[in-house]
Amino acid sequence: MSDTSSPTFGPPAAAPSPPRAALLDGLRDAAARAALRWARSLSEDARASALSTTDPHGPPADGAGKPSGADAPPPRFPAAHLLLLAAGERIDDARGDMPRIARPAAEETPRGRRAARRLASVLAAAERPRLTEVALRHLSGLPEHYTASLGGAVAARKARLMFEQGRLSDAIAAVEPYTGGHEVCARMHDRLLGERRALGPLPEPPARDDAGFEPVPGRVLHVVSNALPYTGAGYTVRTHRIVTAQKDAGLEPSVVTFPGWPLDRPGVEETEELDGVGHHRLHPGVELPGGLAAQIEAGVEGVSALARRLRPSVLHAATDHRNGSIAAAVAARLGLPFVYEVRGFREESWLSGAVPQAQGSERHRAVVERESALMRTADAVVTLSETMREEIVARGAAPGRIVLAPNAVEPSLLDARPDGAGFRREHGLEDGDFVVGSVSSVVGYEGFTVLAEAVALLRGRGVPARMLLVGDGEALGGVRAAVRRLGIGEACVLPGRVDPSDALRAHAALDAFAAPRADERVCRLVTPLKPVEAMALGTPVVASDLPALRELLGGGEAGLMVAPGDAEALADALERLHGDPGLRSELAAAGREEVTAHRTWPRVAEVYRGLYARLGAV
Repeated sequence: MSDTSSPTFGPPAAAPSPPRAALLDGLRDAAARAALRWARSLSEDARASALSTTDPHGPPADGAGKPSGADAPPPRFPAAHLLLLAAGERIDDARGDMPRIARPAAEETPRGRRAARRLASVLAAAERPRLTEVALRHLSGLPEHYTASLGGAVAARKARLMFEQGRLSDAIAAVEPYTGGHEVCARMHDRLLGERRALGPLPEPPARDDAGFEPVPGRVLHVVSNALPYTGAGYTVRTHRIVTAQKDAGLEPSVVTFPGWPLDRPGVEETEELDGVGHHRLHPGVELPGGLAAQIEAGVEGVSALARRLRPSVLHAATDHRNGSIAAAVAARLGLPFVYEVRGFREESWLSGAVPQAQGSERHRAVVERESALMRTADAVVTLSETMREEIVARGAAPGRIVLAPNAVEPSLLDARPDGAGFRREHGLEDGDFVVGSVSSVVGYEGFTVLAEAVALLRGRGVPARMLLVGDGEALGGVRAAVRRLGIGEACVLPGRVDPSDALRAHAALDAFAAPRADERVCRLVTPLKPVEAMALGTPVVASDLPALRELLGGGEAGLMVAPGDAEALADALERLHGDPGLRSELAAAGREEVTAHRTWPRVAEVYRGLYARLGAV
């Protein structure tokens, strides 16, 4: 039976334990926690020996995942037997053996009730909801604190699975019966309700309240999720390049981040200046209660107060919908124009790593509805490419209100090449090596396991290919596993995340930049930043033939395009580059020309200035 189809246990119905029984339960629970810590400290052989004592009929073999036989007698000491299995993380074995383990607890006798309590105390100590779910089917008549604790743990796990599937209402219903007696369920219920309230149609805008508010022409308040220096990613780099270029162009930008960010850095100042641009943080390091809706409400109040102090003439929010919802409300309250910058489609990025059921789910539809409402409501929409513009028009935004501001680079990157040779030496890359790779966040849809397969093919053909992949992310473990499987560990350099200056040196160390993105909707729509940096540095680019990447590469003229997911086609293109220095020079020149003409931050800053002027904000 799957986790999502099994029944959800209802709220506790048992009467509270009498004081003496409650005291004994507390002692039993403390003993179970101590015993579990001790059992986890044992060696595997020692636990196996102990299991043979608790169960003379023989425990299930490690990794077998099968019970000893439903008809076999129960273990001599069922609670100890369960505890030892849990300590060894043999959860599947314990689940399969549960009918036999729980048989003594099914007796409607004082002895049976004591056995049930012992098993319940072990389950509470182990905190393994998959095991608890099976065990509860065999345990009845437990005291209230056990049914609340164990049933709540199962409900919380089910709610997490449902949320991953986009089943918001089902997740809320799963934890709702336990909100009064299970702290995790109560917090989860709060967050899930807040998530649902924050999605779907935009709420009615607040009443206008701009008495005494006098905006200053040319002042811009950017509302973003996070920012440098505490988060380094393409999103934060783009924000920083935009605001510094706007400052150089004579505008007065400021940045404010989403309430609570950064949660992982206590003591962060609420305001600081970075390269001459004020950065403001609302409740930094504080996890606000009430879920997403309450966070957005706090953001509306915080940004309203900040705007009254800074007196911007335009509010400019960057995706996702959380920032847009805040900016739309504050703009309505203060009578300011609202610009929504669509840098990506959050719901598509979510789907790329989600379970198949998430497509078209309640949460997916609600996010699309909120994002689309913001695109339709904004006075102007900024986006990165024609492919993204087409999607925004399809969602109902007026074409005349959409402005393109592509990913770009500093002009200095066109003039001086960083020390790539030094980076190669530091990482054991020889002069004769043909170094291919990327500087990127390492997520599944980037396709870097395909790149590893292409490098293995190249080396099999006699090409001295080495893979350099700089960056970190949830898919890095999978890339490393592919490298081991392919037997090319000595040919790969994967240093993880590096400093921004070293990231540019890594770019310059490449003989070819690879963007082997998967054929997923998010990759067909959204243009990445890192290939633009490679083009500016004169590094030839090989990319998956997807609409967004083809557009980025000047219609395919400034790089080689290959079928996504095809390691052999990628290897063929890279081998062609290795053997044809003239082609490498030609692509390098075409890439630099594309960047020079369209993709420098001063040029993009003029796009913003022109937009703000049309909105009467300059």
